[in-house]
Amino acid sequence: MKILTLNIGNPSLERAIKQIKWLEQREESVFVLTETKNSEGCEYIEKYFKEYGYNLFTMNSEIKYDVYYPKSETGDLGVMIISKLPINNAYSIFNQSSLYYTRFAGCDVMSAGQLFRIIGLYVPSRDRSTEKVERKKQFCVDVANHIKKLNLSNVVICGDLNVLERSHEPKYSTFFKWEYSFYDFFEKNGYTDAFRYLCPNVNEYSWVGRTNDGYRYDHIFVSRELVSNIINCQYLHETRKDKLTDHSGMKLELKF
Repeated sequence: MKILTLNIGNPSLERAIKQIKWLEQREESVFVLTETKNSEGCEYIEKYFKEYGYNLFTMNSEIKYDVYYPKSETGDLGVMIISKLPINNAYSIFNQSSLYYTRFAGCDVMSAGQLFRIIGLYVPSRDRSTEKVERKKQFCVDVANHIKKLNLSNVVICGDLNVLERSHEPKYSTFFKWEYSFYDFFEKNGYTDAFRYLCPNVNEYSWVGRTNDGYRYDHIFVSRELVSNIINCQYLHETRKDKLTDHSGMKLELKF
C-alpha cells in the first residue's frame, strides 16, 4: 500500500499539466492533493484522471482512477483524492455550504484484502487577524472531534496540516500553543507520525519561505495498527526544486 500527499498550490492550467505528467509516472496507489480549488487547473486534473484509460491521449491504459474532489460553494481551498483503487464511502464531515467543506476529504479503499480509511486534510493557514486565527482553530477542533470518534483500524491521515511539532528546528515564535497541541493530538489519540517513526532526529522541511526558513507542514499519521507495517516514509523534494509546486511531496509505503 503506497500513498502520496502533495500540496499542488491551486495550479494554473500550464502547471497542472506538468503536475499530471509527474503524477502519472508515480507508483503510489492513492494521491492526496491539497490546496485545490474550483479552478481551471484543478478541474483539468480531475477530468484527466477521471477519463484516464478511456480516451486516445492516454493510449488506452489499463489503469483506471477514481477521483473524489469535493467542490466548495464558497470558493475555499481544499483536497482532492485520486486513487488507482476503487473509492468507497467518500465523505466530508462538513456540509457543502461550510467554509471547511473541501478541506476534509475521507474515503475507504481496499488493498491487500484490507480496508483502509484515507483522510486528507488541508488545514487553513492564517495571519494574526482574529477571523483567520479562529477559522483555523475551529477547523482543528472539528477535525479532532471527528477523529476521536473513529473506531476503525488501518487509518491514514495526511496532507498539509499547517502546524509544526513542538520539537521542530528551527523554532518559530509565531505559532500558538493550540497549534502545537493539534499536532500532539494525533500522538495522544493512537496515531503515529510515520516520518518521525523512521527518522526521529532528521530535520526535513516540506515548505521553505522566502527567507530560506524551513517548515515541516506536510505530515502523514497512521493508526497504531499500521505502525509495524511502515517500511518507508519520506519527503520528495523534487516537486519543490523542479517548481512543480512550492511544497515537497511526501510518500508512505506499508508492507503486508
